[in-house]
Amino acid sequence: MALTTSIGSGGESSFESVPPGSYEAVCYRLVDAGTAEEDYKGEISKKHKLYIFWEIPELKLDDGRPYSIFNGYTNSLNERSNLRRDLQAWRNKPFSDEELEEFDLTKLLGVTCKINVVMNANGNPKISGVFSSDNGVKRVKTINESQIFDLEDYCKEFSGDACAESKVACDNFETLPRFVQWRIAGCDENGKDPVEPCFEVKAAYKKGLAALAPLPEKTGLGGIASSQAKKPNNSVAEPLIDDDDIPF
Repeated sequence: MALTTSIGSGGESSFESVPPGSYEAVCYRLVDAGTAEEDYKGEISKKHKLYIFWEIPELKLDDGRPYSIFNGYTNSLNERSNLRRDLQAWRNKPFSDEELEEFDLTKLLGVTCKINVVMNANGNPKISGVFSSDNGVKRVKTINESQIFDLEDYCKEFSGDACAESKVACDNFETLPRFVQWRIAGCDENGKDPVEPCFEVKAAYKKGLAALAPLPEKTGLGGIASSQAKKPNNSVAEPLIDDDDIPF
C-alpha cells in the first residue's frame, strides 16, 4: 500500500444528499484517483487527486446504513493546499517537518472528526470544513466496511502483473461513484463526454500491451540455437495507536 501525501505532492464532494449542518463523522474510505490534466481558468496542469469518504452515524438511510459524504483533494501538503488545511484542523495540530516529507494517509481510516456541510451553487451538499471531533479524535470501528482503493494494485491488473491484490482493487473499483471511476479509468460511454484514463492507468495499459506483443522470430545461427534450446531434454538432471491520544 502506497497511499501517502507530502508537501511536494501535487472540493468537490457529496454522496447521499446530506442536509446542511455540522456532524460527527468517521473516515471509512480512501481513494487514490491518480494523475490527470485539469483545466482551471484556461490553464492546463497535471493534478494527482484523492478522495476521502466519511460516514455520519447520526444520519441513517432507510436501510439503516449511515449517510456518507466525500471530498476531493489534490494530493499535496504544500502550505496553501486544502488537504493540509483540513488534516491539520482535523487533528488539531500542525504537521512536523518529517510528516510533511511523507504522511501515511491510511492512518485516517476509522478516525473521528467533525465536518461542516453546506449547499453549493447547484444545490448539492459539499464539505466546507473538517475539524477535530468534539469528543476528541479517536479511532473507532466503522459501520461501513473500511476500504482503501489502491491505484498501484489496480494498475497491476492491466500491466501484466495481475495478482490477488489487483483483484481486490478491481472489486473495490466497482463500488466507487461513477464519476470517480471515470476519473481513474476513463469514460467512452455513448452520450457521455469522453474522459481519458489517468496517466497511471494509461501507463499500465501500455505496459500490458507491450508484454503481449509477440517476439520477432530469430533467423540464421541465432534461430538454430533458439530452435535447439526449445527441444525437450530427456536426460536427468492494525495500525497500532501509540501513547499520543491523536491516532494520526
